[in-house]
Amino acid sequence: MVYNLKLPVVVDASTVPVQIGIPSPSGWQSIASSKEQALEGLFSSFEKVLADTKMDLSKIDSIFFCEGPGSTLGLRIAAAFVRTILWSNSNNSPLSFYYNALDLASYLAPSKHCIIQAPFRMGLRFVRKPTLGDEESIKDILPEDEAIENYPESFHLPDMRKRCRPIPAEQILSYDISKINGLKELLPISRICKKILPYNPKAPEFKKWNPQTFGK
Repeated sequence: MVYNLKLPVVVDASTVPVQIGIPSPSGWQSIASSKEQALEGLFSSFEKVLADTKMDLSKIDSIFFCEGPGSTLGLRIAAAFVRTILWSNSNNSPLSFYYNALDLASYLAPSKHCIIQAPFRMGLRFVRKPTLGDEESIKDILPEDEAIENYPESFHLPDMRKRCRPIPAEQILSYDISKINGLKELLPISRICKKILPYNPKAPEFKKWNPQTFGK
């Protein structure tokens, strides 16, 4: 489908720094990033790109939301931030898209056919494996040891919490959305969505409470 997007906005809080940009058909009109906490960083970056382009909030006709994977708190704050923009501009009915950080990272790797990994919960990793379609992929959740040992030539998104096994520096990708070719590369990996939600393919598991009688 062809979209005639005049003022699209990209909101990506999957890593630090958070990044917000206004893409053009094959580049960027403006892009800003911030190492502040997600709430402050998103607002300051958003204000900067609007000021740089002399655009008004009411002119936004679409938003691209990075669903993750990434910091759960950062993604939730970003989702609420995007929902607020959509709500405040509801008269224009902006389109909302989502994309996955692993798919965007495929543009940052040496080849789109590279396997890309990202940290998940303790002891687990996402593994993105490309399929025959250029923009399609399979995303598995594997134990960390299995993911690293079975796919030793993978490229990796940064581990902001530094809880996984050390990865060689040359295999870590710099997650910089300014390096992709705007809407030309963003649209193929994005999907229209009705609800802005963080990526959560596997619900957290909690140990069941086992009532005990104490004092015996």
